[in-house]
Amino acid sequence: MLYLLESEGFYMEEEKKEVLAEEGIKEEPVVEETPVEEKQEPVREETNNEISGNAVAIEKPNAEDVPYDQAIETARLNFHKYFKKGRNRSYIIMAIVMVVAVASVILVTQQNMALKITGWSLVGAALVGMIVYYIVTRNSMPNATKDYIALVNKELNQRNFKDTRMVDVTVDPKEKIDLSDVMTDAVFKGVNNIASRNVINGKFKDRSFRVGDLGLYSGAGRNRTSCFVGKYLSYPNDLHFENRIVITKKGKNPVDLPSDIEDLAVLLEEENLFIYGKEGLKYESILGKEFVANIKNLEVDGSLLGFTIVIWGGHSAAYFSYDDTVMSLPFEKEFKAEPNEKYANDLIVLLENFSSLLK
Repeated sequence: MLYLLESEGFYMEEEKKEVLAEEGIKEEPVVEETPVEEKQEPVREETNNEISGNAVAIEKPNAEDVPYDQAIETARLNFHKYFKKGRNRSYIIMAIVMVVAVASVILVTQQNMALKITGWSLVGAALVGMIVYYIVTRNSMPNATKDYIALVNKELNQRNFKDTRMVDVTVDPKEKIDLSDVMTDAVFKGVNNIASRNVINGKFKDRSFRVGDLGLYSGAGRNRTSCFVGKYLSYPNDLHFENRIVITKKGKNPVDLPSDIEDLAVLLEEENLFIYGKEGLKYESILGKEFVANIKNLEVDGSLLGFTIVIWGGHSAAYFSYDDTVMSLPFEKEFKAEPNEKYANDLIVLLENFSSLLK
């Protein structure tokens, strides 16, 4: 799976929560793919502002559009085929260079001057060939990768924000979520490094929301650990109360649990749901019984590994931990729509719940 949650870097990961240290695309065993239309290179869409670096409105899909999962899968197969061709071409070039190098070493060690000259000529020809090959191909894979990521993000965004109640929805590839925003939420302790991508701004019921892919880390070097990897949502509220309320729901294998809650008391512990707040706080009278009931009914299963919601007077934020089927871009494996459908449905449910806190 192609993974991007470091500043301007592309990553692969086999298991969520590993700190990714190596940049680039890692080769995995290739499974035979369904034949697709042959393409020499993925076509660059110059109209796609995700590439040019400009903010762009996210359009609503229409009935004439190819279903987003089909569009993504077709693009994945074409990109994967292009990547394999480039890899095989590199293998052939390296093999030729190795043969030439061995032949050159043999020739230049001979006593015959003609053979020595031939050996050094081969060395020169090999060096010139490698330089020319590098110049010609150095931008092809990065450009193809950027094009593929832009296409996938465009298709996913159109699906995830198609609800007509979401209006004025835009994405700006230059925009990032600030560390100060996360620190103000006071959910994870010791966060000193943040990475974000695909930051979306829009309005829901006349109030602005913000969504983005987010990675939070603490420590540095070998002591660097992941605090959170998932989807982030912020939305205003019209509440007035002291301190904050933190709600967390755990999955079977708890991940990304809130750690900056030592100043809060446990107000509710019910199976895998926990609500924290100031000692004695009447959270149901603040949030409303319907809000609490809806959060309890939000299923943590499948691609959703768990979530934490923090509510301050005037501000609500959600940290939803999803697995690689949602957080990574498809590369080796076939794209499946079901995990993304769950995320899209979770998002609208969460916005509906947050909007209930408006007056």
